[in-house]
Amino acid sequence: MPTISLSRRLASVLCLSLVCALAALALTGCAKPRQAPLPVGNLKLGVAYFSQPAEPSHMLAGYVLENLPHIDERFLAEMDVLLAEVLAEESKNSFHSRDSALHCSKKVAVQDGRSNNQAALRTWSSIGRCMGVDLLVVPFLFEFRERLGGPMGALEPARVVMDIFVIDVRSESLISRSRFDETQSALTSNLLEAGKFFRRGGRWITAHDLAREGMEKAVKELRL
Repeated sequence: MPTISLSRRLASVLCLSLVCALAALALTGCAKPRQAPLPVGNLKLGVAYFSQPAEPSHMLAGYVLENLPHIDERFLAEMDVLLAEVLAEESKNSFHSRDSALHCSKKVAVQDGRSNNQAALRTWSSIGRCMGVDLLVVPFLFEFRERLGGPMGALEPARVVMDIFVIDVRSESLISRSRFDETQSALTSNLLEAGKFFRRGGRWITAHDLAREGMEKAVKELRL
């Protein structure tokens, strides 16, 4: 029988170890426990509409990045529908809809504040009070880039950057924030992302699919 060289044996062991590690990561990623819903009691919850902040006074936290591609209103409206679907599926709470927020945004004047972030917080709080809610979910979409190519091969992967906030409109205070900033990467370029690779079926997903992941992440992190 031919003798197997030491280098070939080591290569086989390393290959097997890599496969096992990837499988373990995939199983671990799929087994994350779901957090309990936010203990809102008798508080009324509302959901605002997606927007792409263009001015510092629009930001609840952080700052506006320059030279970001403009996101068409059609995509923002699609994200509103998608967020409503995710909340209906993943949350045990009920929310006043974005239509109420859109209506109130036309009635509420832009507020002033000691800082840009405070001005934005006061404006959104006024919208929330107009809606008749105690807590308001405010989603921002900064980047939305669709993949170029198909599920089995993409010339350019999807990219989504969003923030989802929860504010207390009664005290005009920011309660929590969920940040999602992701560009899908191939398994060969980032083994640490193996769990996500297997959860996505080993394919290149759309920007809508990526946005849904960000929304589901926000529901869990913010305990909505």
